[in-house]
Amino acid sequence: MLAKRSIIEILHEILKMEGRKKTHIQYQAALTYPQVNRYLQGLSARGLMEMEQDDRGGNIYRVTDKGKELSKHLSLVMGFLELRDSDEA
Repeated sequence: MLAKRSIIEILHEILKMEGRKKTHIQYQAALTYPQVNRYLQGLSARGLMEMEQDDRGGNIYRVTDKGKELSKHLSLVMGFLELRDSDEA
């Protein structure tokens, strides 16, 4: 069973996923469909992720430069708060 994660951990995990489809993000981040929609809409609305079409016409999500910068800052915050970071595992 997964321990309850903070919003910081979830956002950081999503922002580390580059060029993924929504279902891949959902499964990798262990989110429900409504949760992944809410997070992706929020990140997209703030210019942290953008949706593009792949060569087969499917939607993929890319992390913007602004999103990559936030991911770096979230790594620092997680370090200060002593939250796990899968990059270090």
